[in-house]
Amino acid sequence: MKVWLSDLTYTQQSIASDTVPAAIGMIAEYLEKKFPQIPKTKLFKFSEDLSAELKKDQPDIMGFSSYMWNTSLSDIFMKRIKEIFPNVITVSGGPNFPSDEVEQFEYLKKRPWIDYVVVKEGEHAFYRLVSELINKSSIEIISDLPNLVFIKNGKFYRHKKIERIMDLTEIPSPYLSGKLDSFMDGKLLPIIQTNRGCPFTCTFCTEGQGYWTKVKVKSTEVVAGEISYISRKMNSLERSKKRTDFYIADSNFGMYKEDLNTCKALAAEQKKTGYPKYISVTTGKNKQDRILEAAKIVNGAMKITGSVQSLDPEILENVSRKNISSTQIVDMALQSSKIGTHAFSEVILGLPGDTTEKHFNTLKTLVDSAFTSIAMYQLMILSGTELGSEATKKKYKMKTKFRVVPRCYGTYEILGKKVSIAEIEEICVANSTLSFEDYLECRKMNLVIQIFFNDGVFEEILFLLRKLDISVWDWLSKIYENSKKSKFKKFNELLQDFVDDSEKELWTNFEKLREFTRKLDNIDKFIKGELGSNLIFKYKSRSYTLDLENISDIAIFTTKQILAEKLENKSDLYEFVEDLINYKKCQVKGIFEGIPSIKRNFKFDIPKFISMKHSITESINLEKFKYRSDMLLNFKLNEFQVDQMKFYKNLFGITLEGISRTLSRVYVKKFFRFVDGEGAIRSEDFIDNNSRRLTGDLDSI
Repeated sequence: MKVWLSDLTYTQQSIASDTVPAAIGMIAEYLEKKFPQIPKTKLFKFSEDLSAELKKDQPDIMGFSSYMWNTSLSDIFMKRIKEIFPNVITVSGGPNFPSDEVEQFEYLKKRPWIDYVVVKEGEHAFYRLVSELINKSSIEIISDLPNLVFIKNGKFYRHKKIERIMDLTEIPSPYLSGKLDSFMDGKLLPIIQTNRGCPFTCTFCTEGQGYWTKVKVKSTEVVAGEISYISRKMNSLERSKKRTDFYIADSNFGMYKEDLNTCKALAAEQKKTGYPKYISVTTGKNKQDRILEAAKIVNGAMKITGSVQSLDPEILENVSRKNISSTQIVDMALQSSKIGTHAFSEVILGLPGDTTEKHFNTLKTLVDSAFTSIAMYQLMILSGTELGSEATKKKYKMKTKFRVVPRCYGTYEILGKKVSIAEIEEICVANSTLSFEDYLECRKMNLVIQIFFNDGVFEEILFLLRKLDISVWDWLSKIYENSKKSKFKKFNELLQDFVDDSEKELWTNFEKLREFTRKLDNIDKFIKGELGSNLIFKYKSRSYTLDLENISDIAIFTTKQILAEKLENKSDLYEFVEDLINYKKCQVKGIFEGIPSIKRNFKFDIPKFISMKHSITESINLEKFKYRSDMLLNFKLNEFQVDQMKFYKNLFGITLEGISRTLSRVYVKKFFRFVDGEGAIRSEDFIDNNSRRLTGDLDSI
């Protein structure tokens, strides 16, 4: 009995889901532990590899993962396999499946190529299914298996019992066995899971159901062994192929005492080998002291995730998020700044009860706190969530539309047939309290925050404003208002192009969009970046390249404007502001094109200000920073920055789409040029920003 498992991803624009397929690795390990006599399970991540193998061989059982970023890709493979090899048994599993019984039946009726669906945890349920299939058991026996849904001979089977694995030590590690070695070549991000489950009940999340309430923890020894093994593998790669990031797939990392042991194991590897430099993780919603301790242990290599989604009490009640302390989340950002780590928050636009005022108020609180970045998501309607049910949509009069998921499209040859395919997601663009026009205005403000607040691109201006007791939100709001003035026509065009593209990407009819994406010419447009980009990162990329002068102009004007309103003696400050922003332009201009150096004259010693800004306790005395005469500064990229830029250029390219992909992966300021002789960035300071996998995917922004 040959069993193959796949966790497919799109690759024709870039690797869309660039994580090591550890989940199917665990299913394979568990199966082989129970059935050591069957052939080793084959694992597939790349569609091209699976297509090539199908030309040479065929499995008896073929399993496919189903996430919002690969369900259609898995479907098209299952459909084609069934056409050529009708006796192959196809099994689907993953969170992208309805929880309602009627919706499950309709889902499977439309997909006759799926023989079985495993719901919730896959390891034990898949083993039980394979066991009965090997024994050629009857449909009656198979239908009595837990975690299984299927249609046979027109009859719908859905077992009421949904089991969980109570002891995660039952699942052998696919890393320690070497099963995942072929995927550890630097293209994919190493990912582990130290626990399963989530105590919270958020209605927009696939883990917000009672099934996942109890959290099960993996053995500390196994976790430490996996970290050490992955570190050795990454450090054995050539410098040009070496990834420096690491992903932990837990839903609430840092909330549990075992997480501190994980951090100690990571810190030991950091000290011994320098890996990992960045740990991508979603930290917990409560237990802030333990989370901060975890961040300290790993030397600030992980960002604190303060996922508020909204700070409005009515909205939080509507989505069953009452058991999460928003006040503690905001306070945790302040504490994180004291220990030198970054604080990252998340907000979802369009939740039930949302309005422009409520959305802006949430953003204002986060901006004026100590968060360094805010991810502003649109409300995705996910299968298997309470919010995704037809009843909830009707209750809140949710208006939804469809769009293609960024980078999740391609054309593949499968068993002699060429097919074009794309993933399509449903998002909420209006509800009973938020109009579509208001939704677009909120998106425009989201882009302003992405450009001027996130990632510390204008951090010196932000520090200056805070030092002068001027609200950063007031500054951002003025930029938003000033964008409407004819004086800033070019910047307004940037925002308007973003809004226009936001409208154009939305389709009212799912079937029409699916038909559109089945045409080769249209898929080519997506691959070339003409359609389907992650818009907020595309326009952020444009702002730092084609529109750098325009965003600098409005930043200078708005800063002077707000200083004029708040202060009296401003002349030196005006010159200082111009130097601050021109300094930033010299750091940023042409870095993605690889321009090695830029020179410019300055009136003020900006490097000195930057080095001292966190230690300035008294009011700012500009005389401390003023040169006796204009000083010519030379801005350069160091060798490590050049190497890293080449790495991401080779990985994603330098089109706007490619730069967008890079910006979704790194702290852009780590690429900024430094002034010759003024504290070059060391390689150990370079930190990847690989955030948003799964429910926190930045590509959903």
